[in-house]
Amino acid sequence: MFQGKIVRFNTERGFGFINNDGEDIFFFADSILNREDYFIKPDLDVEFEVAPGFKGPQAVNITILELDDDQDEESAE
Repeated sequence: MFQGKIVRFNTERGFGFINNDGEDIFFFADSILNREDYFIKPDLDVEFEVAPGFKGPQAVNITILELDDDQDEESAE
C-alpha cells in the first residue's frame, strides 16, 4: 500500500490525481472504497494500491484517511 494526497479532482468527470512522492497517479472516483462517507476534494490523505491502467499506473483500492473539516462539523450537529 502507498500513501499520498489528492491533488486534483474533477467532479463532473469523476477522476483525479493523487500525489505520491512527487509523482501524480491517476484515479477514478469509483476506486475510492469509502467515497460515500466523504466529499472528494484536494488535500485529502489517502492510502492506495497501484495497478496498470490504459495510459500508465493507476491508483486503485483507495481509502480516504482523514475527515474533511466541513463534514466533521456536519456530523457533530
